[in-house]
Amino acid sequence: MRHLSIRMTVESPLAIRSDHAPGGATASKYILGTSFIGALTDLYRSLYADSEQMDAFAPLFLSEQVYYPNLYPALFAAEELQNQTTAPVSPLPVTAQSCKRHPGFRFPDDEENDAHGVRDALLDWTLFKLASSDKQLQGNAQPLDILRKGRDCRCGEAMDHYNNGYYRRSNVEPYPMIAAQVEGHTRLQTHTGIHRASGTVQESILYNRQVFEEGMQFWGDLLVPATLFAPLTRFLREIGPDGLLRLGTGRTRGMGKVTLAFKEPDEQDTLATFKQRLDALNDAFHKRAKDFKLNVPDDYCFALTLHAPLILRDDFLRYRSVIDAATLMQILKAYCEEDVPELQDVYCAAKVRRVSGWQQLWGTPRTNEYAIESGSVFLFSCASPPSEALLKALFALEEQGIGKRRAEGFGRVRVSDQFHQQVEQEAE
Repeated sequence: MRHLSIRMTVESPLAIRSDHAPGGATASKYILGTSFIGALTDLYRSLYADSEQMDAFAPLFLSEQVYYPNLYPALFAAEELQNQTTAPVSPLPVTAQSCKRHPGFRFPDDEENDAHGVRDALLDWTLFKLASSDKQLQGNAQPLDILRKGRDCRCGEAMDHYNNGYYRRSNVEPYPMIAAQVEGHTRLQTHTGIHRASGTVQESILYNRQVFEEGMQFWGDLLVPATLFAPLTRFLREIGPDGLLRLGTGRTRGMGKVTLAFKEPDEQDTLATFKQRLDALNDAFHKRAKDFKLNVPDDYCFALTLHAPLILRDDFLRYRSVIDAATLMQILKAYCEEDVPELQDVYCAAKVRRVSGWQQLWGTPRTNEYAIESGSVFLFSCASPPSEALLKALFALEEQGIGKRRAEGFGRVRVSDQFHQQVEQEAE
């Protein structure tokens, strides 16, 4: 699969209605992959209805060979960060924490930013669970001491969950994690109802709709097979800069006009860099255990972090609310050239949400489904470091995703995300 980094810029107010917004005022916080692919299919059929390029329609949009992404909103104060078109924008994990009074990332380190930094609590909560469930692991430590260390900010205020937004990992030192600016770039747009018979304003009908303002940008990573790379990039190049693409509601009122830019990343993860990432998180886990003098086993630990909602069912078609070790082993069998070693559940932090929507291609509503929310984290262990076959399987799992509707942006995962190594607040 080849990667395309997508950057979408809003040219007129954009409203993506949330599935369960009462009264229709609240918008979705990002552009769903279903909305993105629906807009592309409409435009593709309009442009190429009577041409031979319609032969590529089914492979591009119906065969689930191309993995279209969710597009996450982000603006960055520094121009060099805004122009890093190939650096992905990711949702914050549910284990992220920040100061309750001064939340946010340290970058940019100037007078206008009073944030006290962000840390991740995955390793602390994992060690707390292990120490609480097995007294032999405790040694001389008390389980609550693990949580007390990260309970307060350096300013003395309490730490709180910080999962309201998105971030980009960059090469800026000493702050590699950059907050994505979203707040301040949305507004409420007021509309009046129209009387169907007279075509004039109807009394007693006034409603608000939350919109993203002009200039807002959205980012995503599109995966496409090499055989479909040429027709897809030709289509995106033709529609991208001209603002032909329309998204969301109110399109007949001039809303939802966007432009597209895309670029193939200069560098991509290799199996070697992937292994380094896994080793780094495992080393951070055991170092943290030694800091608290816990006698944890020498098992190898790795994490799965969802970068998009995950729709996963069991053999009886029931929706799963977590990814357990047995389920992960079953999934890995499809990618592993040898027997998958025994995995153990260590810790999880997950949320569940309902997913509904509209099938733009067929003009029908979608069936309501349940998904594990993006940002959910699952930590697993195995008795020894993963073999090359297991590493390749995990690498393929990150590339291909998990679960249903992966072509619509669902099921994106990150194995041992670097964010979980941030066990301390960013330095002042």
